[in-house]
Formats: sequence, structure tokens, C-alpha cells
Amino acid sequence: MDYGWLMFLFIALLIDYPIAFALFVTNISVPEIVDFRNNVTLSCSYDMRGHTLNSVKWYKDHEEFFRYSPLSSPIYMTFGVPGLQVIDGQYVCNESSCRVDLSLQGAKSTGLYKCEVSGDAPHFKLADKADNMTVAALPQIDPLIESFNSMYRMEEFLSATCSSDYSSLPTRLTWYINGEQPLLGELHPTTDTSIAAHDYVLRRQRLQVHFYLQGQRFFQAGKILELKCVAEIENYPELRREKTLSASLSQFDNFNNQMPLRHANANSGATQRSSLSGRTSLISAILAAVLLIHCLRRPS
Repeated sequence: MDYGWLMFLFIALLIDYPIAFALFVTNISVPEIVDFRNNVTLSCSYDMRGHTLNSVKWYKDHEEFFRYSPLSSPIYMTFGVPGLQVIDGQYVCNESSCRVDLSLQGAKSTGLYKCEVSGDAPHFKLADKADNMTVAALPQIDPLIESFNSMYRMEEFLSATCSSDYSSLPTRLTWYINGEQPLLGELHPTTDTSIAAHDYVLRRQRLQVHFYLQGQRFFQAGKILELKCVAEIENYPELRREKTLSASLSQFDNFNNQMPLRHANANSGATQRSSLSGRTSLISAILAAVLLIHCLRRPS
């Protein structure tokens, strides 16, 4: 047996192996969640490993909407697919990567997006990667805090309301008072307002907090009261929004620049008692003087 010939075939196979089998999509970038009002950019990178690039195709839920074919004319082609539109001229592809910009069309744009790369003859190898994208109506502004003043005094009662922006995904509101969450009895139940718009049911959450400005959490805070409301969407920490407001916290009556009412009343009572005692002494002295004069004028 000619072992030299077998060795030659074995070496030839080793040389041809990476060319015949190694074609990879190394990375795909598809936003996990996006607002329906925004445009999005999809991209993928690939390693041809000696293959000639035949085409790069993009799919939504197995329907092709974009193709790059450098060996054909035209090299770029777009296809109509419900839920999205390729932005004219907003795509760039080459031998190592392909990027395409899309205009979304609401909830119908949610789906599985796949990048498929194919090599040319003689092997025509395929490689692909896919990822899901959720298209929703997301909050556009931070939470709104209402009924919060710029100045408070100790022992005063405070009531404030936090409202989230409208969203198609459930929003959870959380209050923080000087960095601490309120006690259970200091919160009203959350209320929900919903409207239909843009093919979504949009919901707005409202959460009220109420408490007296007393206790260690306020004495230790010094002269600052900080109230923060956080709006979060479960499973998407990057969508967290928050609003923080601060107020001056005083031991004095903010309006009359007086001490707290309980101290003012105590001082007032002491003053009244002192005044009454002084008047009583004066009347006694006058009566004694009148009596003395009357006695001196009586005949012997």
C-alpha cells in the first residue's frame, strides 16, 4: 500500500478543513427592548475564514426583509415585512459586518431577528445568529411628584403623590424618605389609569405617601428633607427612572419665624401667669394704701 499517497490525502484534508467548515457569525446586536417611536440599528459581524461572501440576509420571524449580495446586482435589496421598514440608504455591509437601520411600526415590530451569512461556491456554507426584540411604549419622562413644598417644620403632616409616565409595560413605584422606604401605614394603595393609544393599552401609576415629620429619621437628617420616587419596569433595570425633591426642615414656624406651636403655647402660658401675678400684687398694694389713708383721716 502506498502510504505516501494516503499521507498526501490526509494533509490535503487538513488544509481544506478550515476552508470547508469554518464560517461563523461572531456577534449580533439587536436591542432587547425599544420604544416604538424610535428607529433601531441591527448589526452582525462574521468571520469568513477563507470563504467568499455570497450574501448576508436579515429576517424577522423567518421573513426576509434585507439582503446584501456583493456578487450580484443590485448588491442591496429590501423586502416588505409587516411591522418594520428599512430606512432608505441607512445600511452598510462589507466582508466582515452588516448594519441596517429600521423604522418601527408599533407592537407588530416585536419578534425574532436573525442575521444569516452564506459563503459562495464550492461549499455554500451557512451561519446565523438570532435574538429577540420587544417593541413597547416606554416612559419618556421621570416620575412626577405633586403636593411637595420647599419648607416644612417638625411635627408637620406631609402628603405627596408620585405619578409615573404612561407605559405599555407594568410600572412599579417606590418612595424613599431620606433614603428609607416608608412604613406600610404611610402608603395609600396604588391607583391605575389606562388609555388606549398607538395600538397599546397605556397605564399610569399613582402612589401617595403621608406621614408626620417626627422621629429619628428626621432628627438625624438635620435640616434637609429628601423625598425620592423611583419608577421601575420589571426585568429591565436600564429603564429605571427617578425624581428627587428636597425641602428645608426647621424647628421653627416657617411662616411667623416662631418656635413650634407647643413651645410657643407653653411660653405664652408662662407669660400670662406672670402678668396675672403682677396685676394681683399691684391691686393689693393699692388697696393697702387706700386703707392706710382712710385710717389716718379718722378723728381721734
